[in-house]
Amino acid sequence: MANFTFWRIKQLLIFLLIALAANFNYGFSSTYLNTSVDEFKIFLNSSYARRGQVLTESNYDLIWNLFLNCWPIGSFVGACISPILNDRFGRKVAFLVGNFFAFLASILQCLAILWYCPELLIASRFITSICMAISYQSCILFLQECSPTHLRGSFSFLSEVSYSSMTMVGSFLGQEYILGSHLFWLCFFPVPFCLIFTLTLFLLPETPKFLLISKNSEENAIKSVEYYHGLDSDAKQVLEDIRIEANCESQDSESSTTFQKLKDLFIEPHLRRALILSIAALANTIGLWTMLLSSTTFLEDANVESHIAEWSSTVMSLAYVFGTITGGFVIERFGRRKLLLTFTLLNNLALLAFIFFAKIHNIIDPLKYGCIGALIAYGYTYGTGVGPISWFISSELVPQKHRSIAQSVAGATDTIMVTVSTLAVLPLYDVIGSYAFLILYSIPSSISMIFLFRYLPETKGREIHDIVNELKNK
Repeated sequence: MANFTFWRIKQLLIFLLIALAANFNYGFSSTYLNTSVDEFKIFLNSSYARRGQVLTESNYDLIWNLFLNCWPIGSFVGACISPILNDRFGRKVAFLVGNFFAFLASILQCLAILWYCPELLIASRFITSICMAISYQSCILFLQECSPTHLRGSFSFLSEVSYSSMTMVGSFLGQEYILGSHLFWLCFFPVPFCLIFTLTLFLLPETPKFLLISKNSEENAIKSVEYYHGLDSDAKQVLEDIRIEANCESQDSESSTTFQKLKDLFIEPHLRRALILSIAALANTIGLWTMLLSSTTFLEDANVESHIAEWSSTVMSLAYVFGTITGGFVIERFGRRKLLLTFTLLNNLALLAFIFFAKIHNIIDPLKYGCIGALIAYGYTYGTGVGPISWFISSELVPQKHRSIAQSVAGATDTIMVTVSTLAVLPLYDVIGSYAFLILYSIPSSISMIFLFRYLPETKGREIHDIVNELKNK
């Protein structure tokens, strides 16, 4: 019993390490700007003042917007590069490449601060966004392909647990009284961790599915299964299930190049259906970025006091973290389909509640505080089911050969949706207020829910080949 308990703890730590290796820098870099924005603006002005230049308002806005918006552009580029690395060189190599160059980019960010070089800061942030997209895609593939089937959902949730935790850490450390007024140390914070995670990844075996299907190495695949599932696992049976998955996809086509696999996604009906389901699920996630970046602004617009609005945004981030932890515990009990649909509905209701309270406060002012409750509910419901499942469900709907490219296309599409909505929400909010959420988030989410309810199969406790066959028969 003691040995079993020790193994379960060790196994959890292995998968938590995989999740943190991708999401530590990713989550931190997504939010540390939000609370240290004033200090970064001072840095920009000081940098150009040292060159004898004075920034005009328009030039300043151009540089700042470039600094902020290079992240989604880099994420899109990284998502496009990811399947080439993951399929050609393996999940481990892609993971290492993403983390190593993110480590170098983090060093460049620190040097940019020391040298007062905004151009280098923008370039390094852009490189980081590309690398983090590659690492994140590799992380999901690792969690999905290495996990025992009965724990695949719980271990996949660790990605969102680690990401949400690091977004909260980034916001906290970016506060002026912590590291927000010390930009060098704020940018330096992830550097040693990037190095540690990169070095640790060298010790992890490649995923058993890639080793058996892509490399045809049964001996190494068995070692990988024993490493991730335990020495007492039935490695032969695991490999047999992997072979069935491989046979399932080899009957469809002899695809080998990335372009051919991409073509298959749109030609093969079951792959096309899986892709549409994946994008439909991710359509429910696009509102989170707006809430993480601008929730304080929306609360202040509803006449909530500034200090309460800032505190409430922090509580929403904390609720997001607790939601991911809750979801990780219950997903193997209730399943992906039920959890995703239920909490997407609750997430939409939270958003509608925010719209209601933001409007009704003009008549009954104390009801403005209902916006805070709605915001916290939004964070919790998103973390419990909407975000985590939407990001890994694509990997459970397609066979190994097309898994990386399907995940990449879905992720790239999500990046486009997030970029468009993020750019549109503030101008639209100025015109029609909180109804902007209805147009940009609630209505598209409701449409996606209908499609998911109709076509999304339950994937809990099922082998991938069984899920793929169900999609083929629909």
